Amino acid sequence: MSMPSNAVLTRARVARRAVALLLVVAGLGACALSVMNVTGEVVGEVRFVVTTAFLILGPGWAAAGFLRRAPAAHVWLLTIGVGVSTTLLVGQIMVSAQYWRPALALYAITVVSIPFLLRHAVVAQ
Repeated sequence: MSMPSNAVLTRARVARRAVALLLVVAGLGACALSVMNVTGEVVGEVRFVVTTAFLILGPGWAAAGFLRRAPAAHVWLLTIGVGVSTTLLVGQIMVSAQYWRPALALYAITVVSIPFLLRHAVVAQ
């Protein structure tokens, strides 16, 4: 088994940092659009896409950032799996508790995810 070159590892680290920073911006943007209560037209569609993308990828990338030198396929599978699982679990808890507050759930997931995403942006492995 051969080890990847330093150039390949460096490109992977830069890509992981870029994705982490993009997800931080997406999370903050989703929260800002939620606070402004943006609905309808083009900006409402942007809010939907940004919020959905963050909820699917943000928590998962925060967890996947702890993988060391894992193949890209493993990182993305873990990212999507954890993101979807987190979103479904939070939704199920809100339904079961009869406390449907998706905006608060978005804020909570963002508050928990962003510190890890920032860590991975600084210390990409």
